[in-house]
Amino acid sequence: MPTIDIALASYNGEKYISAQIDSIFANDMSAVGASLGKLIVSDNVSTDATAEIVKNICCTHPQVQLHINQKRGVIHNFNHALEQTEASYVMLADQDDVWQNNKIALSLQKMQELEREFGAEVPLLVFTDLAVTDHQLNVISSSFFAYQKIDPVGYVRPESMFLYNVAPGCTMMLNRRLLEMASPVPDGAVMHDWWLMLVAGVFGHIGHVGQATMFYRQHDNNQVGASVSSFWEKLFSPRRKLQLARKNLQDAIRQAKLFSAQFPVVPAKFSSTLIYLTGFDYLSRWQRVRGLMQQTIVGPTFWGGVLLYAVAVFSPVLSRSPR
Repeated sequence: MPTIDIALASYNGEKYISAQIDSIFANDMSAVGASLGKLIVSDNVSTDATAEIVKNICCTHPQVQLHINQKRGVIHNFNHALEQTEASYVMLADQDDVWQNNKIALSLQKMQELEREFGAEVPLLVFTDLAVTDHQLNVISSSFFAYQKIDPVGYVRPESMFLYNVAPGCTMMLNRRLLEMASPVPDGAVMHDWWLMLVAGVFGHIGHVGQATMFYRQHDNNQVGASVSSFWEKLFSPRRKLQLARKNLQDAIRQAKLFSAQFPVVPAKFSSTLIYLTGFDYLSRWQRVRGLMQQTIVGPTFWGGVLLYAVAVFSPVLSRSPR
């Protein structure tokens, strides 16, 4: 019988964490013959009642384990939770969402499809769609990907996946081989979920469930959330948009360098994108533009692509230090 562990990272989540844990235990796995293993909560030294709430839940649900993590930051907190897992499959959870009762079953079904096609000894990752809600779980959009105007299937192309991440970690199921290869997520990675997607995409396979399996709660304290810009925001705040695009590209460049250092040998189809990104700051403006024209990297939306050209033209060209 397949067993699934849950890695949940918490920090000052007293308002929502109980509802989230309840929704996880409400999942029906009978159709896939699976069982819930451990629900591991790694708490980043919350200053509210989060830890006490989880301790009380542990009394009625022995599968729930609370681990206090002194090392600050989202990536370190998820690393700490993942270290405690043992099951063949692991799902990531945030403290403030609500899972639908078929989330685990649908994720496992897709994971098993990947295993039948590619084998269980390669890194595999599954992510799902999610419904975007306000803080009271009123649905803003029934599809996160439609809301963000992003194609989740085309994302797995090398020219896309090293530039941006489409899948929030709270939608992910990972197999044990992926965890062995990708963990711990290193310092310098932009986010844990993006790093996991990269390792799975380069060395294994990624599967997508087109159905929303959870309610993605948006509120004032989201670490990362769902947001969209109107046409007028794009038109009348070009400088701010350009600065954000430059920052996002620099994040991608830093992570690409880290990935290349950790995995110096990658399949050939990823090489040109990695070489372009890691050398971007030192390329002439024409070389940058030519790389964009050749789709060495591709933005997630039309406007994202326009901003990439602007960054390529207006960012300074650095000189390489003599060796």
